[in-house]
This record gives sequence, structure tokens and C-alpha cells, in this order.
Amino acid sequence: MAENTAAETTSVRGNRRSRRSLFSLYLATFIMRAAAFMTIAVITSDKYKADVDLVTIGVLVAFYPIAELFTVMYFGVLCDRIGRKPILLFAHGITAVSTLLFALTTQLYLLFAFAALYGTGLAAKTSSTLTMIADSASPKNRAQLMAFFDIVTFLGLAGGYLLGFFLLVYGFSPVLMFYLQTIAIAISVVLVWLFVDETRGPAVKKVNGWDALRSVMGRKDIRNLLPVYIPVISIYGMVISFLEKIVERQGIIGDPGLKTVLIVLGLSLVCSMIGNAWLSDRVKKRKPFMLVGLFFFGVLAVVLVTYLDNLSYLVSIWPVVVLISVGAGAFPPAVLAYLADITQQETSGTAFGVYSLVLGFGFAFGPIIGGIVLQSYAIGGFLVLIVAFLVVASLGVMRLVEPSSMRVGHER
Repeated sequence: MAENTAAETTSVRGNRRSRRSLFSLYLATFIMRAAAFMTIAVITSDKYKADVDLVTIGVLVAFYPIAELFTVMYFGVLCDRIGRKPILLFAHGITAVSTLLFALTTQLYLLFAFAALYGTGLAAKTSSTLTMIADSASPKNRAQLMAFFDIVTFLGLAGGYLLGFFLLVYGFSPVLMFYLQTIAIAISVVLVWLFVDETRGPAVKKVNGWDALRSVMGRKDIRNLLPVYIPVISIYGMVISFLEKIVERQGIIGDPGLKTVLIVLGLSLVCSMIGNAWLSDRVKKRKPFMLVGLFFFGVLAVVLVTYLDNLSYLVSIWPVVVLISVGAGAFPPAVLAYLADITQQETSGTAFGVYSLVLGFGFAFGPIIGGIVLQSYAIGGFLVLIVAFLVVASLGVMRLVEPSSMRVGHER
């Protein structure tokens, strides 16, 4: 009896520690993402480099995912070889350093170098964080844990970008904002160091990077995800890079309806991701949620761009906006859970390294093509490009096959 009680006590403590570790991981992710997207808000602002054209700004923003492209597979393999936490600590540390360097100069050629350093940190961050979450998940909560990752990323994206945007509007200097971001990321380093636990230590058997990559990319189900991920991530990159420019061109920065619309969208998407993730785990299906999410994402893009110059009308139909947002929130947790479903733990770092590679490519390609289209064809062409990407992604989802079993390498 005493032994059973001791075992139960140990189990409870272990569960509490695991929950604390996951919470700390999500919180550190939010801080780092918020700082990262505040950086984008600053460097795309006219207050930072007013003499640079849109295409050059797009290339500058794209430079950090380009660096991510060249380093992310290395960090993914390292996660399998030496463990997850060392890579996570490196990610937060190098991002803090690169943010500080942005505060020290506005020379364009140096900014490209600092953006590359920033991309190195993001590469290490994405692969290590997603791998740790996948390690901690089971088939009963995989989509839900991925949804929480999407939510903290989304909140970091929206919160960091909007905070950066409004701080610039209210007169904060770009240099001061870079210093504030550096302090925030330094706090996240301490948070990871003290409270995030390792989920899988160094491999007993040495992992060969090329063998691991061949093992992952040799699988058709993983290759079939590429035409789904790339178009969607490209859209994210386009919107993030040029949202401020679009809003400025529509002349609605001071419109109070803009804040209302953004709040309604944000709350709806967060609630949607939680609900759809729970439902996806419950019914053990991913494809229907991906397809529904892509469809409503397209509808949302059309509605927002069409009525962006008539925000009072958007506010008046807020229930419709909420319903569309609820549908759009079905995609992100389902697609990440799908990748975790089909990945074995011993190569999960490499698999999420591939995901991060695609993420980097999309964020590199999106701002470049978005800057060209926006400059040449205005907002109408921007919208057509978004819809075209969504059609390609939807066709890609239709080719996917639901995992034959929910019992995969991450189940404990």
C-alpha cells in the first residue's frame, strides 16, 4: 500500500513538472515570437528606413527566413543527436544578441547580416520547440498541444506586431524598441534555462544527419505535405510583411473600427483553434479540418480585403466575421498534428526541421513575391495571389492520406 501511494505521489509530481515545463515553453515561445514580429513592424516602418523601396524591404524581411533555410535542417538533426533543450537555449540566446545588434546600426548591408543571424535563432527555435511538444504529446491531446503552440505563436505575432505598430505611432524610437525586445528575449532565456525540462536527451546511438534526412524525406506522406505548407506559409509571410503598408494605403490607421475588427478576429481564431483541435483529437481526423480551415481562410481574406475601406460595415456584420474566423482556425493545429502523427520520435527533430525548412522558404518567398505584386498590381493583385495559393494548398490536402493508426512513435 505504501509503495502504491509513493508511486502515485511520484506520478502526480511528474505530471505537475511536465505541465510546468510545457507552460514555460509556451510562455518563452510567446515572448520570443512577440519580439520577433515587433522587429518586423519596426524594420518595415517608414520611421526606420524611409528611403528604401517596398521590394528591398521585402527582401530584408525575407533574409532571416533565407538564413533559416540554410540552417534549420542542421538544428533539426542536432535535436535528435544532442537533445532538445541545448538547441532551444541557443535559439533564445542568439535571437537576443541579433535583436541588440539591430539597435546599434541602420547600415543596410549590416542589417542583412543581422537578419541572417536572427533567422538562425528562429531555425533553432521552431525545430526544438515543436519537437519538445511532440515528445510530450499523446494521440489524445496532440492537436490540442499543437493548437496551444499555434495560439502563442499567433498571439506573439499579433501582439508583437501591433504593439510595435502602435508604439511607433505614439512616438517610440526604433532603437528604444530594439532594446526593449532584447530585454524581453533575455528574460525568456532565463525562463527556458530554469523551468523547461529536456524531453529527450542525447541519442544513445549517434544520429547521422543525412541518414535521418533521407529517412524522413523518403516517406511519401511527408513529401505530400510540401504543397500544403509552402503556399500557406507564403501567405503568412506576405501578410505579415505588408499589412502595415496595406492599411496605410487604405487610409484607415486612425479608424476605431480597425481595432474592433482585429480584436474580433483574434479572439475568434484563438477560440476556434482550441475547439477544432479538441474535436480533431476526439474524432481522430486531420484532413477535414485542414480543408475547412483553408476554405474559410480564403473567404476571410476576400471579405477583409473587399471591405477594408469600409470598416463600419465589417463591424456591423461581426457575427459573420466570427463564423468565418472559427472556420479558418481549423487548419493550423490539424496540419501540425498530422505531421506529428506520421513522425517517429527518433527522427522527430529532423522531421520538424523539414517543417521549419518549409516555413523558412515560405517566409522568404512570400514577402518577395508579395512586394512585387503589391507594387505592380495593388491590393487586387495581392488578393488574387492569396486565393491562388489557397487553391494549390487545398489540392495538396486532398492528396493526403489520414494516418492509418493514431499509435505512432510519440505515444508514451
